[in-house]
Amino acid sequence: MKNLIKKIYLIFPFKKQIFLFIRYFWTPSENIFKHLYFKGNFKVSINKYKSFKIRHYGYFIENEIFWTGLANVWEKESLKIWMKLCETSDVIIDIGANTGVYSLIAKTINNNSKVYAFEPVKRIFSKLQDNISLNKFDIISIEKAVSNSDGNAIIYDTNSEHIYSVTVNKNLSDTGIKVFETKIETVTLNSFIKEYNLLKIDLIKIDVETHEAEVLEGFNEYISVFRPSILIEILNDEVGQKVNNLVSNLDYLYFNVDEKKGVMQVDKIKKSDNYNYLLCEKRKAVELGLFIEEGEF
Repeated sequence: MKNLIKKIYLIFPFKKQIFLFIRYFWTPSENIFKHLYFKGNFKVSINKYKSFKIRHYGYFIENEIFWTGLANVWEKESLKIWMKLCETSDVIIDIGANTGVYSLIAKTINNNSKVYAFEPVKRIFSKLQDNISLNKFDIISIEKAVSNSDGNAIIYDTNSEHIYSVTVNKNLSDTGIKVFETKIETVTLNSFIKEYNLLKIDLIKIDVETHEAEVLEGFNEYISVFRPSILIEILNDEVGQKVNNLVSNLDYLYFNVDEKKGVMQVDKIKKSDNYNYLLCEKRKAVELGLFIEEGEF
């Protein structure tokens, strides 16, 4: 019966129009709006003057954006930082782009920037390309995973229509969900930079399910030269320690991004409840209003 109701709901017409009408007067709680989804395109406003379109496939992130807007979504503090940094970034790299939310925001905020989006899972990469085309953006999408070597790798995927993350570590896959091995192409940032003749990278987002250190290892020829601001996910202490070791000589400041309480400067990268960190130079931290003098934290 439950499956029958779901099938009827999926084919019920005009859901988007009905939900737009409801949203105009009222924003339901997550416990309610998680059941109110549709498939189709909708507009996402960044501010009064800038917006982009995105395709809703009936899944959580797009649904939350539809109902709450970017200011109240799952990574609201990370997105605030990302938006601010995009304003002054000429070359932006989105590693683990999924359907492209961060890439679309970057291009909308700074239309003159060059944005490169990496997504290795074919069916998700197709959705990323659709969102880029929907906005007529010149974002360059690359169907590869970024790693510490050029070639191929095995990831553990599921049979679901959509997935927000895959992993190279089978043990990190959700317990009880059947996974299967999928071969993907990999590339290092070192090779990518040479192939595209990049003279700089200003901003990088890295969200690759415990493979973050390997991404930075493959950036070793240029990271000390380019010194980009990096928004990076840290899922456990082991990844945090590896990242610490890789960036310890770069004079970066570290900021733990708490999506509920805000951003806090720390002296070490380790697992936190909210996962994301900002690594940046002091001048960028000052621009963001984040810098705290030594001894004050």
